[in-house]
Amino acid sequence: MLPNPEIREVTIHDYLRIIQKRIAIILSFFVIIPTAATIFVFTTKPVYRSTASVLIEKAAPKVTKFEEVYQPGMIETQQYYQTQYKILASRVLVERVFEDLRLAKDLDFREIKDPIQKLQKQIKIEPVRNSQIVLVNVEDVDALRASSIANALTKAYIQQNIEMRNLATKEAVGFLESQLTDLKKKMEDSEKALNKYIQQNKIVTASDIEQKTQGLLENLKQEKSKSETDLAENLKRYKQKHPKIIALNAQLAEINRKLEQETRNLLDLNQRMVQYNILKREQDSNQQLYTSMLTRAKETGVSEKLETSNVRVIDSAKPPDEPFKPKKARDIGISVLLALFCGISFVFFLEYLDASIRTAEDVSLYLSLPFLGYIPSITREAKTDAERALICYQKPTSTITESYRAVRTSILFTTPEDKPLKAILTTSSVPQEGKSFFSSNLASVFAQMNEKVVLIDVDMRRPKINKNFNIEQRNGLSNYLTSNIPLEQIIKPVYVRNLSIITSGTLPPNPSELLSSGKIRLLLEELKSKFDRIILDSPPILSVADTSLLANLVDGVVLVVKGGSTRVEAVTKAKQKILESKGKIIGVVINNIAPEKEDRYYYYHYYYSEEGKKQGKA
Repeated sequence: MLPNPEIREVTIHDYLRIIQKRIAIILSFFVIIPTAATIFVFTTKPVYRSTASVLIEKAAPKVTKFEEVYQPGMIETQQYYQTQYKILASRVLVERVFEDLRLAKDLDFREIKDPIQKLQKQIKIEPVRNSQIVLVNVEDVDALRASSIANALTKAYIQQNIEMRNLATKEAVGFLESQLTDLKKKMEDSEKALNKYIQQNKIVTASDIEQKTQGLLENLKQEKSKSETDLAENLKRYKQKHPKIIALNAQLAEINRKLEQETRNLLDLNQRMVQYNILKREQDSNQQLYTSMLTRAKETGVSEKLETSNVRVIDSAKPPDEPFKPKKARDIGISVLLALFCGISFVFFLEYLDASIRTAEDVSLYLSLPFLGYIPSITREAKTDAERALICYQKPTSTITESYRAVRTSILFTTPEDKPLKAILTTSSVPQEGKSFFSSNLASVFAQMNEKVVLIDVDMRRPKINKNFNIEQRNGLSNYLTSNIPLEQIIKPVYVRNLSIITSGTLPPNPSELLSSGKIRLLLEELKSKFDRIILDSPPILSVADTSLLANLVDGVVLVVKGGSTRVEAVTKAKQKILESKGKIIGVVINNIAPEKEDRYYYYHYYYSEEGKKQGKA
């Protein structure tokens, strides 16, 4: 586990320690992933990629002056090119390539259920950013076939583009021809209507008639003005009834009559010219539209015969010299990096899930308690429970015995000079942590110091000491607390020199009530006068209340933790319960662990310290 940031800052050493602790897992990833990748890249059939580049313009070259000039917007342009990309990879076009290259006879396609789909998956369309160029990539196990497919696809696409444009031109020609028939009839009808109107109104040349009429009116106006002037001058000399005055008046009246008549003629002419102009404009319009449509039809017919396209091949596909994938050096290199990443990630994930106590540093960081030592796993050295409980007696020179001696030394170092730790209680957080085996062997290593040691089994629910030392259960602690049997009767010497045992006795129905009586305190005081060291093997403190009742009666408590198994939360609760019972915790022992994998410094420090002491005594 990484240290709690509230206690101290996480350093690079913490990460390196986690990696070192689980280096075997990381090495496994280094072996498995690159090996698998190497096997894969050397056994996989190489795939080649051949690329053809195509230029797709927005519009084809213009061949007639009637082409509409249109500037498409950004969105429409994007839609157009996205459509072209889809067409390039469409099944219809791929089927055309499949038939053109006669791939149905190819062995790689012959036994495929859907060869068109297989060929379609081999084609990758890749637009070149900020350009009108598109790369047509084809991947195939055959380099020559890959280039052939890419070139055939671009050729089929251009041909299809031309065909689609010619089809549109043919439709336009048909439409124009159908419109020409209607326009021709309209033009003829308008010409007939104009001619009929001219004949009915006897209009020869409208502009000449209008010009003559205007000239006649001007002459009449001038004559009228002259007559009025002559009449006015003669009236100065003659009277109204004078013949000359009468003649002048008659002349003026005739001029006015002619002038009125010509004005009416001019107005009538203007009215006829309005209708004439209407018919004339309609005839001219129909004539112009027919001429324009006829010209367009002819030009469209010419463009129909021209095979123009807005698509051009920039670079044809060539058979590649090297495979596109797998790239052996690159893929193996990536697999090595992937192995490193996966291995380290998995190690830290396991470390995150692992909230158990494993090392002396865990004890210090998460429990803030002294660390007394490691007890290695003894599954190889001892097979039965009795062998495990007596391994320090049976194998006094073994590494495991040295570990117990290291713990013993740590306990002695923590003993105050004014108050020696004569009565030591051993407990654990939960069952199955090896607490009874630890108590038995701790008693043995203290006895090896020529101390008189008594081991008391205070677990009146699941006692184990009597089985470990193969002695009778009766006449034990419970019998002493419930009756008046003498102390000497419950103390049972065993074959281990300087070691005596007090079994739990007959299992009572109420162990907590027995242990809460004042008689247990008197028992401990009396035993202190008879023995140098008293080891009490108590039940797990989180399981029952017995241990809490005893914690403040002894000089110190040793907390046994099964390394790599017991979680921090459980040990923290056990510590809290001991402190709440006003017990003194001597320290923590990590049991059933391989310390050389967890904390080499501590293990070898204690090992060589004990070894040095032995050599010094020798």
